[in-house]
Amino acid sequence: MSLVGIGIIEGKIMRKTILSLLTVSALTLTLQAYDNTDRKIDMQAMEASMAQIQKGILYNNKKLVFQGVANLKQSSDTVEVVQKSEMDYSPRFAKEQADDIMKLANEIQEKVEAGKKHSAASSYTKVLNKCITCHNKIRKWNP
Repeated sequence: MSLVGIGIIEGKIMRKTILSLLTVSALTLTLQAYDNTDRKIDMQAMEASMAQIQKGILYNNKKLVFQGVANLKQSSDTVEVVQKSEMDYSPRFAKEQADDIMKLANEIQEKVEAGKKHSAASSYTKVLNKCITCHNKIRKWNP
């Protein structure tokens, strides 16, 4: 093979390498890590969902409760907590709380469907307690 032929092949390989690096760089820039802004948005969505569920229970409005439950489950599913050290169990704890909240949200919906408003309100209170427990640990509300 001649030197010209080798140069052409090297040039094609170099272009492919550069194009690959540019593509990876562009994809990396478009992917964002979950940050405090995202967390605040999710927390506000969870709070609004809880208010919607409460209002639905108080006004005997099943549709409002079901919308609140759906919104709560959606926002609970996206909440993340960043691990600060190897011994930091906050992310796992927050995930467990979020999973419990989703189960309790399903309970609320089932109880409202069955016409058991007091039981639904009890499950609502359990969700609220999960929120407060998580905030105590993650946000360090209690010293």
